[in-house]
Amino acid sequence: MFSMKSIRSLLILLGLALLGGLLGYNLATKEKTQQAESHPPVIARGEAEARPTRDLPEMVQYEAAIEPDLNFPPNAVRGELVVRFNSRSEYLDFLQALAEAGLQPLGQIDGLLAVRIPSSALLQARLGQYEAEAEYAYRVEQPPSPVQIAPEDLARLRAFDASARFITGEPLMGDGRGVKIAILDSGIVAHPYLDGVEIVSLGLSGDRVDGAGASHGTSVASIIAGREGIAPAAELFVVRVLDEEGLGNSFHVAEGIVRAVDQGAQLINLSLGVYQDSPLLRQAVRYAHQQGVIMVAAAGNDGFDRLPFPAAYSEVLAVTAVDAGGQQALFPNQSKSIDFAAPGVGILAADEEGGMTLFSGTSAAAPFVTGSLASLLSGENPSTPHAAVELMRSYLNEQGAPGLDPVYGAGVLDWDRLRERSTPGITDVALADIYLPSNSIPGTNTPVEVIVQNRGTKWLSGAELEVFVGEAKPVSFTLGSLGPGQTTTRQVVVQVPSKESAAALEIVARVKPENLQEDVRLENNVKAVSFRPSF
Repeated sequence: MFSMKSIRSLLILLGLALLGGLLGYNLATKEKTQQAESHPPVIARGEAEARPTRDLPEMVQYEAAIEPDLNFPPNAVRGELVVRFNSRSEYLDFLQALAEAGLQPLGQIDGLLAVRIPSSALLQARLGQYEAEAEYAYRVEQPPSPVQIAPEDLARLRAFDASARFITGEPLMGDGRGVKIAILDSGIVAHPYLDGVEIVSLGLSGDRVDGAGASHGTSVASIIAGREGIAPAAELFVVRVLDEEGLGNSFHVAEGIVRAVDQGAQLINLSLGVYQDSPLLRQAVRYAHQQGVIMVAAAGNDGFDRLPFPAAYSEVLAVTAVDAGGQQALFPNQSKSIDFAAPGVGILAADEEGGMTLFSGTSAAAPFVTGSLASLLSGENPSTPHAAVELMRSYLNEQGAPGLDPVYGAGVLDWDRLRERSTPGITDVALADIYLPSNSIPGTNTPVEVIVQNRGTKWLSGAELEVFVGEAKPVSFTLGSLGPGQTTTRQVVVQVPSKESAAALEIVARVKPENLQEDVRLENNVKAVSFRPSF
């Protein structure tokens, strides 16, 4: 990090080097407080102290050809800095100093007292005399196409091959009317699926909002609103922060968040990310959170054990992707910070050519959450955005390891349960999952957890669970009382196949309520899984 004190030192050193004819001097080696960091290489808050009474040499202040060596880290936008000020007066003074030096800022966010400048402006506008923070801007991108997956694993994924409207069914409550949703993405183009949708747009990336490369943003928008969207009548505020290559920077994303909040957006969809933390982006997210705005972000498709920002921020809802069978889509990142799992394999969505495309990834999953929240906010008895989030959390389907887990978060969205939540007397007992820990040792005996969930609206008692392991006789359990939404787990010890074994471990489990005819969804009463050791 660079404090403003160290920047002043850097400027003075550069002035001495210039006066002494040492133009090739590497300031990075003289600046002892600058350190190479993997994350986040930003500039620390400056120390509060009096401004220096001695100005820098005139040639240092206005020599445009000189640019300090700031040792830009990987993925930083080279040749640029972002400066955040502690007071509005100093922010305005600095903008005036830029103007007097004949410089135009590359961008500014008045609400956050932040300005984006060429790094050479450190010298020309005498930044060292202000109490401020300077940091790098980082490259942001839409989540890349899912990572390479082995063909045998890919064959296990089941595509939805359907639009969001078909997948979710009729609206949860309302059609999104009166709800403003910001989409920070690659722009949007006119499409039959979006006819009649009220759309306001803003371009920050330098490209036309409806220019080349807008397919990603158009697909996201068509999941949220329009003819095949979850909240068809929602109003969209589309902010283009990604160029035709799907790339942008953290400054534009922060600016887009602030602009969206100031435009009255209640929800912000962010199907993009960056693995470097940015204090400015964090500040923008906090600003939105303080205004009661809900932010929804993609968990990323890189198969990492961490999330990109902004999904990694606690104020943002992080969404992972599942296939049509409810299984994790193999490519998403995993983290205990994941909130929801939603459809993300083979979603029929709009493309920029006016046709349809099969859209996959966490970029597709995030707008399912955003659109669903918009529907909940626009019903006859609309709730607050935060209350809508908690309502969704209350009706998630258990999946993966019992409880909150890094693969599925709190669970998978279930629109039927949300719609039926006020209907009494519904019986729906489900075989939620059969869970074998991924670290199970081949050739050893290991307990498998079989998870049952009451997805109905009435209490259950006396349900029967049967577990079949290979050719062995079934293991049976009688389950006790289970309230609506509650889960219960039973363990069965199995032998994990050895590394030399060609056979897989096959497990089938089935659960039945006392009165099978009352169960409204028999299709979720049975689950079969096949485990093979991974080497």
